[in-house]
Amino acid sequence: MGERIAVVGGGVAGLTAAYLLSRCHDVELFEKEQRLGGNAYTYATNEGEVVDIAVAAFGQAGYPLFYRLLDELGVQTSRSPSAYMSFHDLDTHRGLYITPSPGGLIRQGFQLFQPDQAAAVWRLLKGVRHLRSMLHAGRLADLTIAEALEEIPALHGMARVMFLCTLCLLSSQSSEEVLSAPATFFAHKLDVHHDVISPKAVWSVRTVQGWTRAYVQALAKPLKDRVRSGAAVHRVRRHADRVDLVLDDGTTRSFQRVVFACHADQALMLIDHPTAAEQHLLGAWRYKSGRVVVHRDHSSFPSRSLQQAYTFLYTQRNGRIDTSVNGTLRFEPGVDKRCDLISSQHPNFDIQEDKIVLDTWLRTPVFDADSCATIEDLPCLNGQQRSYFCGAHMGHGLHEDAVRSAARVAAMLGVEFLR
Repeated sequence: MGERIAVVGGGVAGLTAAYLLSRCHDVELFEKEQRLGGNAYTYATNEGEVVDIAVAAFGQAGYPLFYRLLDELGVQTSRSPSAYMSFHDLDTHRGLYITPSPGGLIRQGFQLFQPDQAAAVWRLLKGVRHLRSMLHAGRLADLTIAEALEEIPALHGMARVMFLCTLCLLSSQSSEEVLSAPATFFAHKLDVHHDVISPKAVWSVRTVQGWTRAYVQALAKPLKDRVRSGAAVHRVRRHADRVDLVLDDGTTRSFQRVVFACHADQALMLIDHPTAAEQHLLGAWRYKSGRVVVHRDHSSFPSRSLQQAYTFLYTQRNGRIDTSVNGTLRFEPGVDKRCDLISSQHPNFDIQEDKIVLDTWLRTPVFDADSCATIEDLPCLNGQQRSYFCGAHMGHGLHEDAVRSAARVAAMLGVEFLR
């Protein structure tokens, strides 16, 4: 069975690394939580409703390796042609609602086709093209998103609101964090995932049949009893001939290699005597815990027919845009269309306590100037002192990056999946 390898972290990166490595090695996966999947979070209510509360949709343009993995696992996907976006101002109770159904168009009075709203959508698409052209011309170096926007006239007014809301969706960051982030990072992200802010999303963005738990379970299946859920690693001690994992319960497990598939700051805290390179590259990362509330409170939302798969509730006060990302869960495949559940990430509105079904927190990386500067160099840590690293933070923060970084580690250890 090759070498004994420990994988620390049961998110998509850790599951993919363990799944691939188990073909040739004796792999054991350690996850401190009782649940696998990380931000791939399928939740079942007491009433038996099953929904994905975080990650749910994937564009084919930017997820080639992830879709190949789904094919190998036998996990099916489907188009979501009715899943669009709506943008609702919490102060004016007006907005722009991309609701192409007859009921949605009637409810909004066909405002989507009025010149000002149609022009806002056109300016958004034009502004994204402008941003990508600036990237290819090398004109974004050392600029933040806020500074880049000053050079893109099309992205003003409602077009800017839609642009920032979408970047918040793609990064789990606030609009202020997005504005201060390196423009090259987000421009490259939109260049790779070019079917997100585009009409191509109608046929390119797909959702998983059986919810995200379908691929989480499929990835874990070959490991059988080698998955240790609720097993928190306290310390990792590396030696010339082995790696020792000290668990929170005081026990020590010895392996020949270790794969850190946890967050960068967590990996740095676990490592006994980290190298200077590890301190520099892993220490640049900071994380935030974002609140996620699954609820039935529609009082701050537009009418049901104006809600979409993603409904952004935003405010514009003192020149600052603040938004929450809200998933209208009835748009997910397999969910009853009568479902009234909403998953709100970073809610910027009051939610009635008696209508909350789940109130939790998900931890995500902050892509700022310091962290983004390390992304290109993070892979150089692999193979040093019997240690390897993978995770979504080693790219754009998405599933594709988690899978690709895990496949890179697997290739170094004799299991080829990259092409």
